Amino acid sequence: MQAGPHALFILGHAGTGKSWLTHRFVARQHTRGQSWCVLDKDVVSEVWTGPLLAAHGQDPNDRDSPFFKEVARDLGYESTLRVGRDQIEHGTNVVFPGPWSRELASGALFSPTALGLPEHTLLHHVWLELSLEVRKQRIIDRGDPRDRWKLAHWDEYVSALRRPQAVLDGRIATLDAGLPAEAQLAMLDTLLTT
Repeated sequence: MQAGPHALFILGHAGTGKSWLTHRFVARQHTRGQSWCVLDKDVVSEVWTGPLLAAHGQDPNDRDSPFFKEVARDLGYESTLRVGRDQIEHGTNVVFPGPWSRELASGALFSPTALGLPEHTLLHHVWLELSLEVRKQRIIDRGDPRDRWKLAHWDEYVSALRRPQAVLDGRIATLDAGLPAEAQLAMLDTLLTT
């Protein structure tokens, strides 16, 4: 692995296994003596997102509606990056699971300074691919109240999903999230050395 600190963005739509892969990756890195921190936007912002939405008379479990995207979405991502900056400044590698769709579309995800991270941060990105049927079943199975809007508006939700341009043009590697864990972890190892 190149000298760090590293920031690894594990990207993909809901149900592709971003959190599952993140935790297995970090556990493996720790067994190798590598220091990694998990910064999941949902975890970082969860304490205040629900109360913020409720204060506006909205469903506190909403994570997909236009109101959420306009009022709360960016605050969660900005909070996550701000915590990440502190970790990276202290030399800790960070993995950021999440869609990061706006940051991908704007190109900010390819610039440490645009993300507010130290300029010497080594950025890595991977996009998880998985069939829509499997993703929907995973979303149902996890039973997270924050997924209610997705499931209640499934056709609308799915019709808005797009593979990011950076994935389409090959700037971000894709990973088949249906592969065994060991194969997925091996690909991440390769990604961190290139």
